[in-house]
Amino acid sequence: MRKAIQPLVIALVILPFLAFDLFAGGSLLVRNARLVDGTDAPVQEGVSVLIQNGRIAKIGKNLSSRGTPELDVGGSYVLPGLIDGHVHLDWGPGVLINNYDTPQSIKEWEATWGKNVSQYLRAYLACGVTTVLNASAPAFVIQDIRRGLEKGNPGPRFLSVGQLFSPPKGYAAGKQNKPVSSHEEAETKLDVMQSLGVIGIKVPIEKGWSPFGDLPRHSPDMLRAIKEGAAQRNLPIYVHATCEEDFSTALDMKPHALMHTLVSRGKEQLSKSFIERMASTKTYQVSTLSIMDAALASYEISRLNEPLLEIVVPESELARARDPIAVDNIRKLFVSKQLPWLPKVFLNFFVNVFYGKEGIMKSLQNSKKAIYDLHKAGVNIVMGSDAVPNNAAIYSFHGFTSLREIELLGEAGLSPKEAIKAATVNTATMVGLEREIGTIEVGKRADLVVLRDNPLKNLTAFRTVRWTIKDGIAKTPKEWMN
Repeated sequence: MRKAIQPLVIALVILPFLAFDLFAGGSLLVRNARLVDGTDAPVQEGVSVLIQNGRIAKIGKNLSSRGTPELDVGGSYVLPGLIDGHVHLDWGPGVLINNYDTPQSIKEWEATWGKNVSQYLRAYLACGVTTVLNASAPAFVIQDIRRGLEKGNPGPRFLSVGQLFSPPKGYAAGKQNKPVSSHEEAETKLDVMQSLGVIGIKVPIEKGWSPFGDLPRHSPDMLRAIKEGAAQRNLPIYVHATCEEDFSTALDMKPHALMHTLVSRGKEQLSKSFIERMASTKTYQVSTLSIMDAALASYEISRLNEPLLEIVVPESELARARDPIAVDNIRKLFVSKQLPWLPKVFLNFFVNVFYGKEGIMKSLQNSKKAIYDLHKAGVNIVMGSDAVPNNAAIYSFHGFTSLREIELLGEAGLSPKEAIKAATVNTATMVGLEREIGTIEVGKRADLVVLRDNPLKNLTAFRTVRWTIKDGIAKTPKEWMN
């Protein structure tokens, strides 16, 4: 399937960016680099990288180019620009607390949930993330973000899947995301997604987490209709699922990627039979360990005392995350929104059920084990932070959470080199852009991140970003944010 979708992906995604090479693609000579090129090659010392019109022209020692600006990185580590395979730019952390109602138009969105989107986009660049895959959004959000980037506003390369193909009353179904209940509605929505130029569609197969019963899910016939319609349009399928039962159903669709592993499943682990089945496919596994890890920040407030957070996170959002009263309020608000019929007397009980420290830690542990077991079985792991996973996720920050996700892959058992691949070449291949980004090679886009410390020794080195280079334009984190 991957070969089939590649021409469409290149046409819809790469060509628009090539169209403004003349004013967006910079020329630069990067000197004195320790090069970690994203392949299996060893670190190269004292390397120069010549960038011309936004692309890598030469790699070697003692390069020169008369009239080209130079950046001496003084022995810093130069890696491919990071790629986050699962983000949600339609909102930021905790937007629910001040904006309870879901925006239904671009005007409402820009005034509420989307008012800080330009800062979120810059935050990704400031953290070394040069490409993102937005993992579902309304058409007006996708179009608005694209328009801003096309006007020259700073931001990563923006790819997207469209809105979820939710069943009636199922996961993520609502006024903003109209569910599909018939073959005709599925066909109509597929046409809309194709017209948006998305790189795939996202289908939820989600029973949920409620002790009062499962969420509605599509019938096998409906899933088959979506699958066939997507195949006719060369739109790969990205599946939202969070438990083995739903993963197994998803694999029947031959999806391009599973967008989560186990999420908030403290009593479940992946079976050996499922792992073997997953490994026999070419399905990508996106990590999203940060969903659970970020929720632990309320028990470890010192984690928020990070210099890079001070640079990339809006001051009001960081202050709110440090405020225990705001944290308690937004958790109650989120639970009441999910269970509107719940009597208030039971609210604290369910907040503790959803946000209890022990349960979160157990879920994170199980998810890490699932990622490691899948990786060892040969499944391609893709770094995806799921920042921000929902409109109440007060501790999930755009940009910085991508760096934390890489660290979590290391904690799960991947080697530093493997974790770096998950955040670069694996993701580039998943989205069909491996010829353009993901490694540092002649002819590819000049998307690079420059780190002070060695990420092959400790993945926390990604917090030491000195410069991010996007299409040959180099800026420090502060410069990107300003």
